[in-house]
Amino acid sequence: MHSSLIIVTVLKYLAIGIQKFHSHQPTTMAVIFRAFSLIAFFAWTILSSAAFSIVHSTEFGAKRRIVSNLSTHSAVTSSEDATSTTTTPIEESLSASILKKDLLSLIPKRPFGGPATNLTTPEETCLEIERIASNLELLTPLPPLASSSQALNALDGDWQLLYSDASEITRIAKLPMGFRLGPVYQPIDVTGGRFENQALIKHKFLLFSGHTRVVADFFLADLGETNRAGVVNTGERANVEFQKVIFSLRRLLLLPTFGKIRKTAFPNGPAEKQGVLPSIDVTYLDGTMRIARGGDGSLFILTRPGGRRPMPMLSKETAQDIVVNPESPTYDASVDILPSGSRDS
Repeated sequence: MHSSLIIVTVLKYLAIGIQKFHSHQPTTMAVIFRAFSLIAFFAWTILSSAAFSIVHSTEFGAKRRIVSNLSTHSAVTSSEDATSTTTTPIEESLSASILKKDLLSLIPKRPFGGPATNLTTPEETCLEIERIASNLELLTPLPPLASSSQALNALDGDWQLLYSDASEITRIAKLPMGFRLGPVYQPIDVTGGRFENQALIKHKFLLFSGHTRVVADFFLADLGETNRAGVVNTGERANVEFQKVIFSLRRLLLLPTFGKIRKTAFPNGPAEKQGVLPSIDVTYLDGTMRIARGGDGSLFILTRPGGRRPMPMLSKETAQDIVVNPESPTYDASVDILPSGSRDS
């Protein structure tokens, strides 16, 4: 039995016991314990749903298969270059600088630091965000990833998602029962061809909190490859390979869980079932901002994180040691609240 179910069961029977003890006059304490049992169950359901939903964004997920390291591609930098951040200053035009400031001023701040989406932002503002982002894409100061070691170096490091209109992100932007999506980070290791998507989920009364890691590999796509939106790759595209998603409940009813409550799963969404490899086009990149388009044309705007930093990436060995039960249900974000699918479906 999972630790989360044990906690829910304990709370449930505590409430029942109190109610029976005071059968003639129900007490406030009995009501509180019954409420806690329901909250604990719905908390796990909502947090798990949010964590696994992030997997299927075209920017934040991909199907499983063994991937080639970036070093197999001719455009990859040497280990010495790739392990450091960009040392050569990236010169951006005055027009790009102005557009970046305008873009950042348009993106609204969200409670708990979560990304804004087209569902949490007025329509006219979304249209203006799209317009400015499209103009910035014409002014990217760096060559495509496939032909520039400087671009690959600029891609390396920590990023934070500020805005997206991808359906998988918008789905978790507004969570029920007082839950809120916190910061969404993406640390990237160019040398290893790896990245993680990290998201924090909190309750507005700080009763519950959890985080998710989506562990994935990435590699440069072949030139001339066409994505689902009909866009031909001219060197700016990276394909991604999802390995596993790891969700940890950090705090339950104000008590720390010390990482003991954890769920893992493999995705089996529409892309996996159709054999379609998700991809991402890096359409604007400099030292502080990245604009990307998913395989379906969805928009992602990221910047370097400010004060708070993402969690350190798991080492490759540690990530591999976290085993997903091969008999456990798979997860399809388009239909599932919790993992429920067959691995062969």
